[in-house]
Amino acid sequence: MPTLEHMHAVVNSYVHALNAADPDAIVALYADDAVVEDPVGSAPKKGKAEIRAFYAASVAFKLEVELEGPIRAVAGEAAFAFRVSFPMKGKRMTIRPIDTFRFNADGLVVHMRAFFGADNVHTE
Repeated sequence: MPTLEHMHAVVNSYVHALNAADPDAIVALYADDAVVEDPVGSAPKKGKAEIRAFYAASVAFKLEVELEGPIRAVAGEAAFAFRVSFPMKGKRMTIRPIDTFRFNADGLVVHMRAFFGADNVHTE
């Protein structure tokens, strides 16, 4: 089982890679058979190829990502609230999701879920 420190480091690496627009660094955090549900209720992205395509499209928006509060990590899982802002159609879109990571024994993410809905999305 991954340590608390490892899980915190992975979350921080994820935020850093999103800000750096680096889909390869993001995908490196995932196991080969990982699943991403972003947002929960959407079609899952399965495996590194689908996950990479998803993140490559996401970081093309020039994201600004910042944690909002502490990372919660226990028993091989982590949850974290954060803010994602990006320009869209001349305005600024901000989404405030809570993501969860489930880790395998090697410390790689095997399942990511992003929880947010319309009430967590704002345009400025």
